[in-house]
Amino acid sequence: MPQLRRERPLYREIADAIREDTVRGALKPGDRLPPHRDLAFRLGVTTGTVTRAYAEAEKMGLLSGEVGRGSYIKAATAAAMPFTPLRRDHGGLIDLSLATAPPVTDAAELDRALEQVRQSSGRLDLLCYPPPEGYPLHRQMGASWLARSGITVDESRVVVTAGAQAAIIATLSSITQPGDRMFVESLNYPTIKGIARHLGVTLVPVEMDAGGLVPDSLARAARNGEARLLYIVPTLQSPTSASLDATRRLAIVETARRHDMTIIEDDLFRLLDPRLQPPTLFSLAPERTYHLTSVSKTLAPGLRVGFMVGPAGREDSLVRQQTVTGGRSTGLAAEVVRHWIESDAASRILAAIIAENAARRTVALDALRHRQVLCAPGSPFLWLRLPDQWEPGSFARAALDRGVKITPGTAFAIDRRSDDRAVRVCFSGAATMDELRAALQIIEELLGEDPEERLSPVA
Repeated sequence: MPQLRRERPLYREIADAIREDTVRGALKPGDRLPPHRDLAFRLGVTTGTVTRAYAEAEKMGLLSGEVGRGSYIKAATAAAMPFTPLRRDHGGLIDLSLATAPPVTDAAELDRALEQVRQSSGRLDLLCYPPPEGYPLHRQMGASWLARSGITVDESRVVVTAGAQAAIIATLSSITQPGDRMFVESLNYPTIKGIARHLGVTLVPVEMDAGGLVPDSLARAARNGEARLLYIVPTLQSPTSASLDATRRLAIVETARRHDMTIIEDDLFRLLDPRLQPPTLFSLAPERTYHLTSVSKTLAPGLRVGFMVGPAGREDSLVRQQTVTGGRSTGLAAEVVRHWIESDAASRILAAIIAENAARRTVALDALRHRQVLCAPGSPFLWLRLPDQWEPGSFARAALDRGVKITPGTAFAIDRRSDDRAVRVCFSGAATMDELRAALQIIEELLGEDPEERLSPVA
């Protein structure tokens, strides 16, 4: 007697219920299902709906139908077993280390997109290698997504990638050579260090404050010829959640033009910020800026779809590097994103994520109200300053021992001069609000304690 949702085909609901009951053992091999007419009466659906549901379940390898005898549950096969999620089940561990979208997406949104894919006459083409720049329809939806950030470009200039990280690798591979130097914020996305090391690029940290990168420090370093590239996250910068105001953006662009500097703008958090944002650096200086973004923070991290656009005429170079690095997106994932973006689904999902981030941010700021915290509106994480007795690594290890995973500030520090005496705490890793509150209480209690090594007796 499944609870049927009316927003998707009822026969699919019934077939999925049979599968779920088989997996959890409520239905066992050899069990006979109710006659079509009986189940239809119980569920308040037509007999034809049940007939179609049983036929669908038989296609899934769940049922064996015998004329005159009825429908019976078959032994489950690998093809019939549903995907079993691995997340949230880590022996009680609450993982607050990943800045991803919170788990708010309704399964019906995914079902609708997959149903549209299923009905497409060209769906088998999605199993082929896509062009390295992405299919034309996917480049078109990329241009539509970029327009939400105030960027108006022709779809022919958009390159579709397997997320923002793939876009970073392709961009830097196309414009750098081993031995090059690149300006970055002194606290930064940890993976940028590994990417730069792999490409032989030296990172040059630039001073930050509560408002983000300090333009005067960038101008001074540029005058000294320390680098001719800048990688920057201008909105909700990780880990500090700082966003550059219009004045700072204009100053950075002015410095870039004066010293012929190329800008790599990683703007994947921009659409999460409910405040009115200044123009992107790409909009202010399109002749020297590469703009990168993805849907991992704004729709779903597992879809791995991103977009990059560079100065006019640089598309071929980006596509070549995309081919070399293997960063092209998969057609199926991009097609789900396209259906979301071209319908109201993307707006609904994004609004739900923004609302959930705001609710979780309120809970976190209340739980840590007596602490030094940086957490701008829209941010899916906070930057928690540590009291004097704690070092970032020791605090993160102590929290892990109590079942909460967070990221120490040292992971974000570009060099030893960076002010990294803090930890980053992300909101989305908790499955529920109660789980988040429990994790924050552990963190708050730990902040008031002394590290274990300080309590060890020394003779």
